[in-house]
Amino acid sequence: MENNTLIFTVASICNRTYSQNQLVQFIDLTKKISLGYLRYQEVIGKRISGERNENREELGDLALDCVAELFSSDGCGNFPQLVKYYQPFLANPGITDEELLALTRRLVVRKTKQELSRIFRERDPEGAKIVRNIKVAIRSSEKLQTFREMGKEYVFYTNDFTIDKEQPIDPKEIAGFLRKESSPIPEDILHTRFIDIYNPGDSISSSINKLLKAIYSLEDYQNFLPLDAIVKLIRRVKFEVLREKLDAEDNVPTPLDHLENQEIESYVQVVMQQVNTKINKLYLKPGKISAHKAQIYHLALHDVLYDLLQKKDSSSYYRNLKYYLPQLTQMQYRKEERTVFEYLAKIAKKNFRGHLQELL
Repeated sequence: MENNTLIFTVASICNRTYSQNQLVQFIDLTKKISLGYLRYQEVIGKRISGERNENREELGDLALDCVAELFSSDGCGNFPQLVKYYQPFLANPGITDEELLALTRRLVVRKTKQELSRIFRERDPEGAKIVRNIKVAIRSSEKLQTFREMGKEYVFYTNDFTIDKEQPIDPKEIAGFLRKESSPIPEDILHTRFIDIYNPGDSISSSINKLLKAIYSLEDYQNFLPLDAIVKLIRRVKFEVLREKLDAEDNVPTPLDHLENQEIESYVQVVMQQVNTKINKLYLKPGKISAHKAQIYHLALHDVLYDLLQKKDSSSYYRNLKYYLPQLTQMQYRKEERTVFEYLAKIAKKNFRGHLQELL
């Protein structure tokens, strides 16, 4: 076995006889595979790297985050996940570099998908909840079906068209029913249609059935919608209905509301004083962080408390801090900021919740 082959590198890592250079090269390979998958997802329209105006280098950091868990060590230089995956294949003396590369791509893409799902839930818990409800609606409905094409998932209404839900759908075989040669339904028409049928009291399942049934009846357009377009539409319409409801209400603050707001604000100040004391004692005086960094932590933690008030308890600590450190990447956050900042955030939230309970 030549010492410059992928087989030799992987075997060395699994046998714990690897050099640092071999490990770095293999990590770089997995990062490139993950990055290629992430770029492909963005090409087909998925929003992976956050805000569009953010530095594109964040995609590279995200790729490294996605494969990082594969290299979780047991403390003795072993990588249990890699050993468990590769050992059965390395036992085959006839395996080639090309075959092992294909197996590596399969492992990395699968891991990247898992990590993307976790990151999506952390970044957008409301969107993740909508996706989950849509999936449940599709599984429980006799009239809704899905297919995948070019990496994207689509949903359509079957009406009386007979389809075996147990078998994967080839969209080419039912292209006529899907009206694939027709134009996609314009966003403004789609929005108007959904507004007409939307009822805040309906379940997600009922709303999706109504929407896809309406699309089925529009014979000049395609008889299917991308799953991500449905998520976007539901979020937008729910927000618009809620805003209209709030605007229609006579929301005049009462003296009691004013007193309660004053009390909550006083609790915020008390908790922030406690946090500042801990920052000064544990990090500023020992010289572990600068005065400038301490001030940034103060501002970001203040936002964390207000997120809690606005029921955004699952908002991203990374986003809170990045607002004040625009150049901060996810990798830098994980390496340099997360341990300290999230420790302080948990203390602040715990103390703040204790004060809020006094108002109940």
